[in-house]
Amino acid sequence: MATSHRELFLRNPDVDKIIYHRQPFIDRWLRKGLPLMRFNQAVYDPSRDADEAPMDHILIEMCQRANITGMVELRPYLFLTPKEFAAGRLGKDQVVMQSSNLSVPNPMQNREWYPDRFQEVCTRLRDHVSVVQVGALSDPTLEGAIDMRGKTTSRQTAAILAQSLVFVGLAGFLMHLARAVDCRSVIVYGGREKPSQTGYVANKNLYGQVRCAPCWLRNPCEFNRKCMSMITVKDVIAATAEQIGRYGTPLEVQTAVL
Repeated sequence: MATSHRELFLRNPDVDKIIYHRQPFIDRWLRKGLPLMRFNQAVYDPSRDADEAPMDHILIEMCQRANITGMVELRPYLFLTPKEFAAGRLGKDQVVMQSSNLSVPNPMQNREWYPDRFQEVCTRLRDHVSVVQVGALSDPTLEGAIDMRGKTTSRQTAAILAQSLVFVGLAGFLMHLARAVDCRSVIVYGGREKPSQTGYVANKNLYGQVRCAPCWLRNPCEFNRKCMSMITVKDVIAATAEQIGRYGTPLEVQTAVL
């Protein structure tokens, strides 16, 4: 595995060797004709500020590009040490939340919910559970949460998720990280993309079914992001309670035969 995020593949029994790289290195290898396979999720169209919608789940398409055949489980994996796992416990009955995804290299307004609504969810949850906020230091603060913004590595964040009842957040890296360590999630999808294209069946995926969805636009929207505004605090609280009630049961796994 050639990657700039080697920490995500440590202890993975399916990876024989991890090679740290910067992008120009990969380009040079490709020019030399080495058998490398890029696992980009989508093709970006800058003229529309949009990604090309996948025909199937992104994990199916990645496997097909790698010429993988047979039955595959549509989920990622991350392997923690016992010490890492133990360090992820920060409070009793902890729930992990994020308030924004705008700090990522390719920020998308159309994946954002509303910080004030996340705050209301946090306020209503914290009387019953320990809320832990993860993400970037620039993310809007959730008052009353254990503030871990900007204080954790990817593996430390994974350990916090692994020790939690549920993750409440947005479509993006933390959603995938949570599934990689078997943490159920409540994902506020809106309508940019369908959960069946990028998500996981073990999660409660709140999809805004409007006429223009899924649009796969990153930032522009002619309809004031109605697909996001229609998802209420009540919806998120109800989904979170449902997921907490399923804590300790095996997570459902979608499979595909390639």
